[in-house]
Amino acid sequence: MRKFAWADAEIKKGNYVDFRKQIISDNLTGLENMTVGVVGLGSIGLAVATAFHRMGSTIVYYDPAIKNSTDADQISALALPLEDVLKLSDVVTLHVPLIPETEGLIGDTELSTMKPRAILIHAARGGVVDEMALAQHLTTGHIGGAAVDVYSSEPAEADNPLFSLKGDAAQRVIFTPHIAGVTRQAWAKLFQIAWDNVERVLSGNVPINRV
Repeated sequence: MRKFAWADAEIKKGNYVDFRKQIISDNLTGLENMTVGVVGLGSIGLAVATAFHRMGSTIVYYDPAIKNSTDADQISALALPLEDVLKLSDVVTLHVPLIPETEGLIGDTELSTMKPRAILIHAARGGVVDEMALAQHLTTGHIGGAAVDVYSSEPAEADNPLFSLKGDAAQRVIFTPHIAGVTRQAWAKLFQIAWDNVERVLSGNVPINRV
């Protein structure tokens, strides 16, 4: 939304003055008063929704596994069918596991339903999104941009259609190598939770996060 990737590239090419003028004339928007659609309101989805809410965004979400959520109520998040979440949202962020019900959840029909120039954040699992369809919608300009952290095949293969985008479409995608949760703090929390579970079991209590 703020064209950080463009800004970085243009400044490195020496186009600071002209690009800054362009950005100002483009009248870019921030997150305040934007509608953010969260697909999957588990612990990660809720944390992301809360962060957007603190920035002044309105939150709508789709999660058929959640019937009533006091956590969602605390950030005034509204539960809606997936189609309505896609229609209303300026930003759509995905946080669902890859299971039969979510495989191909976001395809051509769903992307067509999204607002023109909306942003897609894909940090769930690769098979949730039809990558060919996403590439096509980025090419036509219907989708304003995408941040992609996960891929249908990992390690990501060179023939992934998203890697073949050209021109403006290529500038509107940010790629990361499945590292959304890879930080020193995240690893420390995982180890701490695992150890806490060991202590709970040894103390005769029911473990948390059972699989």
